[in-house]
Amino acid sequence: MLNTNSAADALQTPTGVWTGLMHHDDQTDSFTISFAPDGTLALRTPRSVGTGVWSAGQPGHFSYELTEIFTPAAGHSGRVQIHVEAHLEGAGYRGVGTARVYTPDGVLVHTTTSATFTGDRLAGGQADWHALVSLGAPIRGRTLYPGDEGFEEARSGWLLTVEHRPAAVVVAADADDVAAAVRFAAEAGRPVAVQSTGHGKSVPADGAVFIATGELRELSVDPRAGTARIGAGLRWGEVLTAAAEHGLAPLCGSSGQVGVMGYLTGGGLPLTGRTYGFAADYVRSLDIVTADGLLRTVSPTQEPDLFWAVRGGKSNFGVVVAAEIELLPLRTIYGGELYYPGEDPRHAAHVLGSYLAWAKEQPEEMSSSVTLLRFPDVPQLPEAFRGRSFVQVRVVYTGDEEQGARLVEPLRALGPEKDTCGAMPYTQITEIYQDPKNPVMTHLRSALLHELDDEAVQELVSLIDPSTPGGPFLGIELRHLGGALNRPPGRPHAVSTQGAAFQLWMRMPASAGQADATRKAADEVLERLRRWDTGAMLPGFLFDHDSAPERVRRAYTEADYRRLAALKAKYDPNQLFRINHNIPPFSNGARARS
Repeated sequence: MLNTNSAADALQTPTGVWTGLMHHDDQTDSFTISFAPDGTLALRTPRSVGTGVWSAGQPGHFSYELTEIFTPAAGHSGRVQIHVEAHLEGAGYRGVGTARVYTPDGVLVHTTTSATFTGDRLAGGQADWHALVSLGAPIRGRTLYPGDEGFEEARSGWLLTVEHRPAAVVVAADADDVAAAVRFAAEAGRPVAVQSTGHGKSVPADGAVFIATGELRELSVDPRAGTARIGAGLRWGEVLTAAAEHGLAPLCGSSGQVGVMGYLTGGGLPLTGRTYGFAADYVRSLDIVTADGLLRTVSPTQEPDLFWAVRGGKSNFGVVVAAEIELLPLRTIYGGELYYPGEDPRHAAHVLGSYLAWAKEQPEEMSSSVTLLRFPDVPQLPEAFRGRSFVQVRVVYTGDEEQGARLVEPLRALGPEKDTCGAMPYTQITEIYQDPKNPVMTHLRSALLHELDDEAVQELVSLIDPSTPGGPFLGIELRHLGGALNRPPGRPHAVSTQGAAFQLWMRMPASAGQADATRKAADEVLERLRRWDTGAMLPGFLFDHDSAPERVRRAYTEADYRRLAALKAKYDPNQLFRINHNIPPFSNGARARS
């Protein structure tokens, strides 16, 4: 995308953006060059970038000088010093110049004294990438700007309700690319945004240097140590498959499409959480690029404070490029889902109340959730779901099949319309929840709740009562907490249920033009459930305006929040990493410079 100046200015000077050709030594090279009104210029080719200055001479004439640097994509290194004398010809320009080629250590190896240059104007003004072009010099991967092929795909994600408009996207090929992009952003005074799969994006990355880590795909399993080393571009489905080859399993969530790093740095609420606790408990070390552009390995013995903060602090402290995690010797589970018709409020209340009573009696090996669903009567849905309401119970039991079946029997006695519970390979655990695999236009909200009484049951059931006025249809999940989730972890981190009994997780589809109405409806649901709201949240579930600072604070205990803010002041005092659920830097109770 290009800025434009007046037509009169375009006729008098080269100010604007041009595509051009350089003819020299029996070869022709293409380039795009941006002449800014302030006398600076920026150049891009498929294998190099350049910066320099230009000046006007007599009317229609100008000269420019630039230093062109080969990028890693060129396959070699070095620089070219170019001087050109040129004149305008209608919508184009012609010039003659000198090009001197130097090695990286400054040795002159070639000179061309009669290179010719031609250019065709694309637009006036200067390119959006003008001030950012040098970012491409050290990047082995791809550096993309608005309008470039691949830019839209690289900046998009799974959650379509958040749209990013970054200044540039760095599709990192390795940790060195991440470090180079962070250093550049710091020097340019631009924030850094990071994304692997896009499931966790919650704040628009407008004007940011946007680092896409999807190509950091390191994956190795050490069966003797029971560990896996995972690159930032991996999704849980890939880790599940690799670990299963050795009879091992990672603590993943409900979707195999979710990126590993966003999940781990948010704490990670596993489907087997009551048995094993948060996934962050099982992280052994992390490789992270901090705001100073340094790649650090953090662990319980190496910078333990930063190791503590990143597991729960999400992207507030840097870009995580790799992790080492512990795996569990878990080959099979007993699990599945039970669907109950929910159109009759009395029956729905009976099922929900019975589930809540059942959940209280379960051992820690049983993790479960209940979801209240209300579908609209629209032709896009299968006929079996149109206009209907359901109460859906999901279970995951880590013990043997016979005991799992006995524990689930009271739920079966409630007469489910559909029952898929049974023994299954651990690799199929994410199929229990059937989370959408394709990008969605959905508003997501969450809360942590106390134990729920009969009044809470009636309030929840009323939300899916088909006789009440419609609106954005609801999917409200209550995930049973407790067990290992409520105990102090072996490797302390910044995540805690803060004693809650359930996590509420709400999905509300948002069609075009209805975003405000959907947000309002979600607020109304949370307001109706305020009596049972603990006031706390989990950091891995902060979306929409739950990313506001006053709500982010709810995701941590007061002591943990103060510790996080102090560490933010130490590692990122200038708020380079603020495109996230942001924790502003404080030091000794005072806000640091931002």
